[in-house]
Amino acid sequence: MGLGLGLEFRGLIGMRIVHQAMLLFGFLFAASAMANNGYAVSGAAYNLKTGKLAYRELFTALDVNGLVQVNYAKPDGIVFARKTLNYATEVFQPGVEITDERDEELVSATFDAGRLLLTHKKKGDSHTKTLYDTAKLVIDAGVDAFIQLNWVKITSGKKVEFDVADARNLGIEKFVIKEIDASASPLAYKGAAETWKYFRVETANKLSSIFVEPIFYAYEPDGKYLMRYQGRANIDNDAGEAWDVRIEYEYF
Repeated sequence: MGLGLGLEFRGLIGMRIVHQAMLLFGFLFAASAMANNGYAVSGAAYNLKTGKLAYRELFTALDVNGLVQVNYAKPDGIVFARKTLNYATEVFQPGVEITDERDEELVSATFDAGRLLLTHKKKGDSHTKTLYDTAKLVIDAGVDAFIQLNWVKITSGKKVEFDVADARNLGIEKFVIKEIDASASPLAYKGAAETWKYFRVETANKLSSIFVEPIFYAYEPDGKYLMRYQGRANIDNDAGEAWDVRIEYEYF
């Protein structure tokens, strides 16, 4: 999975808290073009293997119903997947629904009378799991909110554990986040500000950590804006396989 936001918490990922109510992740259209289309945040996702632009994610501002819409567009601008985030609950656990036109896939995590329903459909094959103990679960872009809510603890040198609802795999994944030096982050390259804070996220399962690559975040501490993300995307590539990406965010 991706934590961006994609964690896929890649995925981890992604978002910022606005007026204590919304979190967003974000791409490289001209600012005027983004504004004219109603987008508030954009992210340009680059394939880690090739370095080429893989897709763009375009976030609208929070609407009066507490919803944020996200379009995933190919480099040529064609939208191939869409996501809806519902912030009617806690900011770190928005309801989420992702639809992918390429393979008729649906991934969702939605609340119903206090229960969390995880659903994964693909080409007619559907599976659902119900979770009852949901009070502390983090969902999708809510990872960004979780980081902001625990900012002081994380930046004081402490390792912080958290559980993420993984709708794609119908389960829960436990992760650990900690602050790292710029020298230890792959996101501290050209264009990074000296003030940025860097975080590393790893699975809390020692055995799984052997096979799962860590996730990296870069934040602007003044306002706690997510600026860069590296890890698993929350959407598959055209072949239906996991996508590892680096995402650059812009805010409008």
